Amino acid sequence: MLMESVYASNNTYVNHSGWKVNINDLFSIEGETVRCDEIIKAGEHVFVGISPFNSRFSKEYVGALINWSLTKFNQVDVLIPCEKEASRLLIASGYSEHKALKKTNREIKRHLKNLDEILSSSPIKYHSIRVIKFSDFYESEDYINVRKEVEEAYQNDALFRRSCLDMSRQAILGRLRGVGQDENHLEEDNIDLALPYIFAELPFYLNTPSILDVSKSTLIYHRSWPIGEGLFSGSYLLKVSDKQSYGLVTPTSNLF
Repeated sequence: MLMESVYASNNTYVNHSGWKVNINDLFSIEGETVRCDEIIKAGEHVFVGISPFNSRFSKEYVGALINWSLTKFNQVDVLIPCEKEASRLLIASGYSEHKALKKTNREIKRHLKNLDEILSSSPIKYHSIRVIKFSDFYESEDYINVRKEVEEAYQNDALFRRSCLDMSRQAILGRLRGVGQDENHLEEDNIDLALPYIFAELPFYLNTPSILDVSKSTLIYHRSWPIGEGLFSGSYLLKVSDKQSYGLVTPTSNLF
């Protein structure tokens, strides 16, 4: 099995083509703010964010990112959306609800199968890594409170509302481009259909420490969130917890 054969005992990552690199050097990370950099440096908890329908998240890429994260943080968890919210992106892109749910369910199962194989491989299997879906915390009081703040900010903060709609629009356009279509296929009336996906994920961007009961946390992803700068700078009524950070991770080699 591939994941059992890509790591050597000397902390070296070897991809399927035979390229080798020290696990510590697989990625670079840059915080959204100086405070983010400080939290990242403390290395307490990290959430590895995974997006469905994104070719970036191959099994090899995710496995390498998790292994690298283990060298930088004391606790590593994986965050993945649930089928209901993730399907909203497809519905907004023109799929019927039935087809969108079916396609999303298949995609999430594929990622979970990959994660099961990754987390059972060496050396990852010796660490307690949780795979957390948005829906795992739908009954959590802390999650509910943060999500309520998100939805209230959307109603009461015109700038935040416009930014969320723009983020939704960008996500839908990205999905359309992924299937060979252009923005002419975007129906403006559908932009708000993807908002539940954003609302479901935002609590983990804003305050994972309160939701998971950890002292500090970093959410990592391969690109910045469109609304991230405003959330950290105080441009909106809604703000990021001072215990929360966001890290932009970039591969440092051509392994992926």
